[in-house]
Amino acid sequence: MEPFTLSNGRLLNEVLHSHGRWLEQETDGFRCILDRETLNELPLQESNFERAIIRGTTFIDADLSGAILSRAVIEDSNFQRGILTSVDLGGAQLAEADFSFGWLTGTVFSDANLRRVIFRRASLHEGRFQGSKIESCKFTAAILNGASFHHARIATTDFSECEIEKAQFYRVQIVGCRFVAATGPSANFSSSHVKEGVFSRAVFNGAKFFQADLAGAHFDRAVLNDADLRETQLNGVDFGRAELRNAHFRGANLFAADLRAADLKGARELTAAQLCQARTDESTILPNGTSGPYRRFSGAERPLVA
Repeated sequence: MEPFTLSNGRLLNEVLHSHGRWLEQETDGFRCILDRETLNELPLQESNFERAIIRGTTFIDADLSGAILSRAVIEDSNFQRGILTSVDLGGAQLAEADFSFGWLTGTVFSDANLRRVIFRRASLHEGRFQGSKIESCKFTAAILNGASFHHARIATTDFSECEIEKAQFYRVQIVGCRFVAATGPSANFSSSHVKEGVFSRAVFNGAKFFQADLAGAHFDRAVLNDADLRETQLNGVDFGRAELRNAHFRGANLFAADLRAADLKGARELTAAQLCQARTDESTILPNGTSGPYRRFSGAERPLVA
């Protein structure tokens, strides 16, 4: 495919005043190549950058709302504070890009490959990451409420302090990721496989972990009241000082789970066998409201009926 190139360092007045004509050439079979260009604050709404190659280019404070960047290659580029609402980045390859403080509501990253991309404090409400591959990215303090990550593969990525209310992580492969102090009421991690996950101090009231594999994860001081932990692999999980009030544990594997100082008051569907396999101590609050450690035949696994 013949490239359409903007030379390094060139003033972009022509692009600013006639970018519509420039982008029409791309739809006629040309590929846009931006190499170390400056497109800060430009109005590029609904522009077509499909399959573009963008390297070392800055879009700081630019308005790209509704733009098409599907299957683009984006490397070492800066989109800080940019407006990228409803942008299509499906199938794109992104590396070393920075979207910090940007507005990306409804933006599509489906089947994209993201490596060392920064979304610090970005708004990604209802973002779509289905089938994407996410590696060594930073979503620190980003807003991901209602975002979709179905079938994604996520490794060594930081979601600390994120808002992920009602976010969907269904059947996601998660390796070495941090959700420290994240807030995710009603988030859905059902059927996901989480390896070396850190959820310390996270607030996940009403979250769903049905049939998830959380073996060895850290939920110390987390808040998981009313969470769905049915048929979940919880062997070796650290629940130290966690709140698990009214959580559901039917069929969960609690072998060597650390429940010391955890609050299990009102927890449902726990059995004596499950609690005997876990670690409890005198600071554990058992389902019936009494203090631990759990003793077989005590009946403390049954919550009190109001």
